[in-house]
Amino acid sequence: MKQLQKVASRRFGQYNVVRRLGEGGMAVVYLAEAVDERGNMIPVALKFMKPRVDAPGVDASDLFAVEGDVMGLLRHPSLVNLYEVGKLGETMYFAMEYCPGGDLEALISALRWQDKPFPPSVALQIGIDLLKALAYVHQAQGVRGTSLGLVHGDINPANIFVSLDESRPKLGDFGVVTSSVLGTGLPEGAAAGKLHYLSPEQAQGKPLTAQSDLFALGVVMFELLLGRKPFDGPDAETIIERICAGRYDLPSHVSDPLASVFEKALARNPRSRFPSAGAFAGDLLRYQLETGLQESPRALRDLAEEALQILA
Repeated sequence: MKQLQKVASRRFGQYNVVRRLGEGGMAVVYLAEAVDERGNMIPVALKFMKPRVDAPGVDASDLFAVEGDVMGLLRHPSLVNLYEVGKLGETMYFAMEYCPGGDLEALISALRWQDKPFPPSVALQIGIDLLKALAYVHQAQGVRGTSLGLVHGDINPANIFVSLDESRPKLGDFGVVTSSVLGTGLPEGAAAGKLHYLSPEQAQGKPLTAQSDLFALGVVMFELLLGRKPFDGPDAETIIERICAGRYDLPSHVSDPLASVFEKALARNPRSRFPSAGAFAGDLLRYQLETGLQESPRALRDLAEEALQILA
């Protein structure tokens, strides 16, 4: 970690490091500044691979390299953009789009601190935008036009960021992305991801599919719309048991159309889930239109700015 502490205290290549933004199992992310071609100072997120990663059987440097390769292929309004993949000395890094609106996890926490529910109209638009991005990811093709079979593998509120300029959510952190075509990802039997958002197959270390991502996003939507996680318990063992059994409770006030959405998104068997991100988005859009839960384009931005003031 000393190497990363040095990075945070000096200029790193063309970047001036400002402060640390966060840390995960395999990487640390810093806010930095760079000068664009017009001479303007722009903020970027610099992601560095940790020098030591506690993940037996996992080649962290390979995963980091794959993440850069995959992000370099993807361009979508609701995905975090990658600007550069590089190596300075022994330090591998990415330069990525910085989203000053923070992440969805912080936004949820700010609303809970105020004892406020997450606005359902904003939640639905977040879900629809992210599902459009997932449809793009799952259908992504390589340079020869063949499907890459990509699965994000770690969808949770901490990996969903808010762009204030665009007032839209952006999915980031492809650190455990898998590709059925490229043969990349975690070794068989290894599980990664945030506990409450694991699909049954992921919790059991089985291969992931696009439906694994849809399950995780279903958990996020449940949390946003109903104010709690569908699978919870006093310990990890209980939570995993409930995930694998597909046991969750719906409040009595939940309408049949919304209950049907969760039934398909959170089905224990991947084959019983939505066949695609587009199908999931279609059901959410239909529900949005039927209920009139549509919001102005600025709604997410306004919500995030208010949360930032509370968390400051």
